[in-house]
Amino acid sequence: MALEIRPFREEERAAFQRVPGIVFGNYNGQPWDAANDPSPIPPDWSVCAFEDGELTTTYAAWPFTMRLNGAPAPAAGVTFVGTLPQFRRRGHLRKIMEHDFKKRYEQHEQPLAVLLASVAAIYQRYGYSVVSSRNQYTIDPRWINFAPTVPAARGSWREVLKDDLPLIKQIYREFATPRNGYLHRAQVMWDSSVLALRPGPGGPDMGPSLLAVYEEDGEPKGYVAYSAKFYEEHADRAGPGQRLFVRDYAWLTPGAYRAMWEFFKTFDLVKRVIVGAAPADDPAFDIMLDPRELDTTRYDWMLGRIIDLERALPLRPYGEGRVVFQVRDEMCPWNADRWLLEAGPEGTAVSRTKESAQLTLDISALAQLVFGQVSPSLAVRFGRAEASPDAPLDRWDAMWRTKYAPFCPDGF
Repeated sequence: MALEIRPFREEERAAFQRVPGIVFGNYNGQPWDAANDPSPIPPDWSVCAFEDGELTTTYAAWPFTMRLNGAPAPAAGVTFVGTLPQFRRRGHLRKIMEHDFKKRYEQHEQPLAVLLASVAAIYQRYGYSVVSSRNQYTIDPRWINFAPTVPAARGSWREVLKDDLPLIKQIYREFATPRNGYLHRAQVMWDSSVLALRPGPGGPDMGPSLLAVYEEDGEPKGYVAYSAKFYEEHADRAGPGQRLFVRDYAWLTPGAYRAMWEFFKTFDLVKRVIVGAAPADDPAFDIMLDPRELDTTRYDWMLGRIIDLERALPLRPYGEGRVVFQVRDEMCPWNADRWLLEAGPEGTAVSRTKESAQLTLDISALAQLVFGQVSPSLAVRFGRAEASPDAPLDRWDAMWRTKYAPFCPDGF
């Protein structure tokens, strides 16, 4: 067997597109059609495995900018990962990741990698960990009511057209800037995730989005992108028979958030309002009169991997503090060392050190600390880290705390 690891070439694009189509169950037997792919992956953003000349495993990464505890951070958005069934269990993906991580480290490219996994267990073998979760709500709009002390909304909604997308983008930027995990969206992400001009791979055809903006005293304070679809099991029955799918939303005031739910309550023909992706710190569960009726389901969501520790850790803001930690990292040996992290009013510094380690952990656990998914004290309590007997865990928790729970509303 001759194995070659390299980017695909443009003349191999059809083979590159075919592999994830088969892997994810949406291959239609047709060759790749440029007209239906508004943003194809450039070959040099890919790394593939070729066995005896046949493309067997695909892998690519978008060059994202992500908010990391309110600061911009470059991250590789890994996507198109898959291996044809007859070539699995041969270590092709591991070789691809080793190749990609080493290249990004040596060429000072994105020091972080993130992905949305079909099966999280696959990627935790390579130093990834779950760095955010998402909530899904499914509620009958008749149960949308609020706790008595939640202030009423005082603004109003108006429908806007796709020509008004600059206004929506403005609200999103203001909403996302202080947050943690949100992406700087390219136009293709607005088209595929928010405006939903075409269904995602394997996803339901929910139709194009409708857009509404919420205003207080004439100032935009929130928006929602949604679509309502009739579903077949109610075709021969009276009463509400629609699902309302919430594609995307942003809110700049508590009133704007409550107003969004009041807006959903006005859809008399809707049987279920489905919010497919909400962050762990979304307010819904805490402001509803009957939060149980949200039928909340929690899922693992984004996975993260630190490729270059020395460049990645200073990207995000910290509370003031100092910690010496020992890191284990099998795939990226340049990370496996003892490190000193110092944060203060003048910024953050990360350096190798000979001091005794106060905290010992795997690179995957460190990613959870960096994103704020888990605090140092929880990592120790869960067995994902080991601390010295005199470790100031309370101070470290304050040092690593993020203002918002990590979350990314976009698929990629």
